[in-house]
Amino acid sequence: MSAKSIREYHGKKLASRWLSNYSNLVKYDLEDRAVLITPNNVQPDNLLSFDALAVDNPWLLTTKLVVKPDQLIKRRGKAGLLAINKSWPEVVAWIRERMNKECKVEVVSGILDHFIVEPFVPHNQTD
Repeated sequence: MSAKSIREYHGKKLASRWLSNYSNLVKYDLEDRAVLITPNNVQPDNLLSFDALAVDNPWLLTTKLVVKPDQLIKRRGKAGLLAINKSWPEVVAWIRERMNKECKVEVVSGILDHFIVEPFVPHNQTD
């Protein structure tokens, strides 16, 4: 069986779309709000490109958010690559500080250019 790495954003979209179909028709109501931010839809130096995302996804302006790189990086939280419980302006600033810049996690270096923004869901550490 072959395996292909996919982004967290696409994996969550697939799960929300197909989980109920392949679970003996048990209805799952999965949160499907997420935005994938890439160099194709945002230019970090142009705040208007972020404004366009907020127009297309108005929940970004009214919901506390989580933002993280969507680049197959393990232990993002330990590497300081996770912003939790942030407003949209805080998310924009966080992305602008990191997008298209080199980052080193453990022994691997690379350019951060894909980010996922989702609603913040408070939960206990044990959940």
